[in-house]
Amino acid sequence: MRTTLDIDKSLLEEAVERLGTRTKRQTVETALREAIASRKRQELRGLLGSFDLDLTRDDLERMRAQP
Repeated sequence: MRTTLDIDKSLLEEAVERLGTRTKRQTVETALREAIASRKRQELRGLLGSFDLDLTRDDLERMRAQP
């Protein structure tokens, strides 16, 4: 879909640098994908809620070592 956007030049330049993209289109598409993925993670965290884990560092290391 062809769309015309007026984007802040310094913002776009920083996005290109940080995202490592080559074109404006690639930069915008990458930024949109990352924004959507971030929002989905945020929504998932909200759905899962929070809970306390009664694990020590040793417990976690043992769990990581298990196949």
